[in-house]
Amino acid sequence: MNRQDALNILWKRLFIIFVLLLAASLVAVAMADGYTIPSVVFIVGNIGGYVGFHRQLSHLSEEEVVSLCRSWFNVLLPSFIGGILAGLLYILFISGVVQGELFPQIVSDKSCRYPDNSFYVIFCQHADGYAAYGKLLFWSFVAGFNQNYVVDLIENIKGSKKAQGEA
Repeated sequence: MNRQDALNILWKRLFIIFVLLLAASLVAVAMADGYTIPSVVFIVGNIGGYVGFHRQLSHLSEEEVVSLCRSWFNVLLPSFIGGILAGLLYILFISGVVQGELFPQIVSDKSCRYPDNSFYVIFCQHADGYAAYGKLLFWSFVAGFNQNYVVDLIENIKGSKKAQGEA
Protein backbone atom coordinates (compact mmCIF):
# COMPACT_ATOMS: atom_id res chain seq x y z
CA MET A 1 0.00 0.00 0.00
CA ASN A 2 1.33 3.43 -0.90
CA ARG A 3 0.99 6.74 0.98
CA GLN A 4 -1.99 8.00 -1.03
CA ASP A 5 -4.00 4.80 -0.58
CA ALA A 6 -3.28 4.85 3.15
CA LEU A 7 -4.27 8.54 3.38
CA ASN A 8 -7.54 7.81 1.58
CA ILE A 9 -8.37 5.09 4.11
CA LEU A 10 -7.41 7.37 7.02
CA TRP A 11 -9.50 10.28 5.70
CA LYS A 12 -12.53 8.00 5.37
CA ARG A 13 -12.03 6.76 8.92
CA LEU A 14 -11.56 10.31 10.18
CA PHE A 15 -14.73 11.40 8.42
CA ILE A 16 -16.67 8.56 10.08
CA ILE A 17 -15.24 9.58 13.46
CA PHE A 18 -16.17 13.22 12.86
CA VAL A 19 -19.75 12.37 11.90
CA LEU A 20 -20.07 10.14 14.98
CA LEU A 21 -18.72 12.94 17.19
CA LEU A 22 -21.24 15.39 15.77
CA ALA A 23 -24.05 12.91 16.32
CA ALA A 24 -22.84 12.26 19.86
CA SER A 25 -22.80 16.00 20.59
CA LEU A 26 -26.42 16.32 19.45
CA VAL A 27 -27.45 13.35 21.58
CA ALA A 28 -25.48 14.68 24.57
CA VAL A 29 -27.17 18.05 24.41
CA ALA A 30 -30.60 16.51 23.95
CA MET A 31 -30.39 13.79 26.59
CA ALA A 32 -27.61 14.63 29.04
CA ASP A 33 -29.93 16.21 31.63
CA GLY A 34 -27.52 17.59 34.25
CA TYR A 35 -24.38 16.47 32.45
CA THR A 36 -24.70 18.67 29.36
CA ILE A 37 -21.67 20.94 29.88
CA PRO A 38 -19.13 18.19 30.73
CA SER A 39 -20.45 16.10 27.82
CA VAL A 40 -20.14 18.96 25.34
CA VAL A 41 -16.67 19.87 26.66
CA PHE A 42 -15.55 16.26 26.15
CA ILE A 43 -16.98 16.10 22.63
CA VAL A 44 -15.53 19.47 21.57
CA GLY A 45 -12.15 18.28 22.88
CA ASN A 46 -12.58 15.14 20.77
CA ILE A 47 -13.31 17.27 17.71
CA GLY A 48 -10.19 19.36 18.45
CA GLY A 49 -8.16 16.16 18.69
CA TYR A 50 -9.65 14.99 15.42
CA VAL A 51 -8.74 18.24 13.63
CA GLY A 52 -5.24 18.27 15.14
CA PHE A 53 -4.66 14.68 14.07
CA HIS A 54 -5.95 15.44 10.57
CA ARG A 55 -3.51 18.35 10.25
CA GLN A 56 -0.57 16.20 11.34
CA LEU A 57 -1.14 13.62 8.60
CA SER A 58 0.60 15.77 5.99
CA HIS A 59 3.78 15.84 8.10
CA LEU A 60 4.06 12.07 8.53
CA SER A 61 6.32 9.81 6.51
CA GLU A 62 4.90 7.13 4.23
CA GLU A 63 5.73 4.37 6.73
CA GLU A 64 3.96 6.26 9.54
CA VAL A 65 0.85 6.83 7.43
CA VAL A 66 0.69 3.18 6.35
CA SER A 67 1.20 2.07 9.95
CA LEU A 68 -1.64 4.32 11.16
CA CYS A 69 -3.88 2.93 8.47
CA ARG A 70 -3.57 -0.59 9.89
CA SER A 71 -5.47 0.14 13.08
CA TRP A 72 -8.66 1.98 14.06
CA PHE A 73 -7.24 2.36 17.56
CA ASN A 74 -4.40 4.54 16.29
CA VAL A 75 -6.94 6.83 14.63
CA LEU A 76 -9.36 6.99 17.57
CA LEU A 77 -6.83 7.51 20.36
CA PRO A 78 -5.73 11.13 19.62
CA SER A 79 -9.34 12.27 19.45
CA PHE A 80 -10.25 10.51 22.71
CA ILE A 81 -7.21 11.97 24.51
CA GLY A 82 -8.31 15.40 23.27
CA GLY A 83 -11.64 14.88 25.02
CA ILE A 84 -9.97 13.80 28.25
CA LEU A 85 -7.66 16.82 28.21
CA ALA A 86 -10.62 19.13 27.55
CA GLY A 87 -12.35 17.62 30.57
CA LEU A 88 -9.24 18.17 32.67
CA LEU A 89 -9.06 21.80 31.53
CA TYR A 90 -12.75 22.20 32.47
CA ILE A 91 -11.91 20.96 35.97
CA LEU A 92 -9.11 23.55 36.16
CA PHE A 93 -11.66 26.23 35.18
CA ILE A 94 -14.15 25.01 37.80
CA SER A 95 -11.50 24.99 40.52
CA GLY A 96 -10.35 28.51 39.66
CA VAL A 97 -6.76 27.34 39.18
CA VAL A 98 -6.88 28.72 35.63
CA GLN A 99 -8.58 32.07 35.45
CA GLY A 100 -8.33 35.44 33.78
CA GLU A 101 -9.85 37.51 31.00
CA LEU A 102 -9.05 34.91 28.33
CA PHE A 103 -10.63 32.02 30.23
CA PRO A 104 -14.27 31.28 31.03
CA GLN A 105 -15.67 31.99 34.45
CA ILE A 106 -17.54 28.96 35.75
CA VAL A 107 -20.22 29.55 38.38
CA SER A 108 -22.44 27.28 40.46
CA ASP A 109 -26.04 26.65 39.49
CA LYS A 110 -28.56 28.36 41.75
CA SER A 111 -30.34 25.07 42.33
CA CYS A 112 -28.68 21.68 42.41
CA ARG A 113 -30.42 18.39 43.05
CA TYR A 114 -27.34 16.97 44.75
CA PRO A 115 -26.24 17.61 48.37
CA ASP A 116 -23.44 20.16 48.83
CA ASN A 117 -20.97 17.53 50.05
CA SER A 118 -21.59 15.23 47.06
CA PHE A 119 -19.11 14.79 44.24
CA TYR A 120 -21.95 15.25 41.78
CA VAL A 121 -22.16 19.00 42.49
CA ILE A 122 -19.34 19.24 39.97
CA PHE A 123 -22.10 18.79 37.39
CA CYS A 124 -24.07 21.72 38.81
CA GLN A 125 -21.83 24.31 37.18
CA HIS A 126 -22.22 26.51 34.14
CA ALA A 127 -20.37 29.21 32.28
CA ASP A 128 -21.26 32.75 33.30
CA GLY A 129 -22.90 34.06 30.11
CA TYR A 130 -22.60 33.55 26.38
CA ALA A 131 -19.05 34.96 26.17
CA ALA A 132 -17.90 32.49 28.83
CA TYR A 133 -19.56 29.64 26.92
CA GLY A 134 -17.70 30.73 23.80
CA LYS A 135 -14.42 30.74 25.71
CA LEU A 136 -15.20 27.34 27.22
CA LEU A 137 -15.86 25.81 23.80
CA PHE A 138 -12.79 27.49 22.31
CA TRP A 139 -10.46 26.24 25.06
CA SER A 140 -12.03 22.78 24.92
CA PHE A 141 -11.24 22.66 21.20
CA VAL A 142 -7.68 23.94 21.81
CA ALA A 143 -7.14 21.30 24.51
CA GLY A 144 -7.87 18.59 21.95
CA PHE A 145 -6.22 20.29 18.99
CA ASN A 146 -2.93 21.09 20.73
CA GLN A 147 -2.71 18.38 23.34
CA ASN A 148 0.59 19.72 24.63
CA TYR A 149 -1.21 22.89 25.78
CA VAL A 150 -2.94 21.28 28.78
CA VAL A 151 0.13 19.22 29.69
CA ASP A 152 2.31 22.36 29.56
CA LEU A 153 -0.27 24.27 31.60
CA ILE A 154 -0.17 21.62 34.31
CA GLU A 155 3.63 21.69 34.31
CA ASN A 156 3.53 25.49 34.72
CA ILE A 157 1.05 25.21 37.60
CA LYS A 158 3.20 22.55 39.23
CA GLY A 159 6.32 24.70 38.74
CA SER A 160 4.67 27.83 40.17
CA LYS A 161 3.40 25.89 43.22
CA LYS A 162 6.90 24.50 43.77
CA ALA A 163 8.42 28.00 43.48
CA GLN A 164 5.87 29.36 45.99
CA GLY A 165 6.79 26.58 48.39
CA GLU A 166 10.49 27.43 48.12
CA ALA A 167 9.96 31.19 48.57
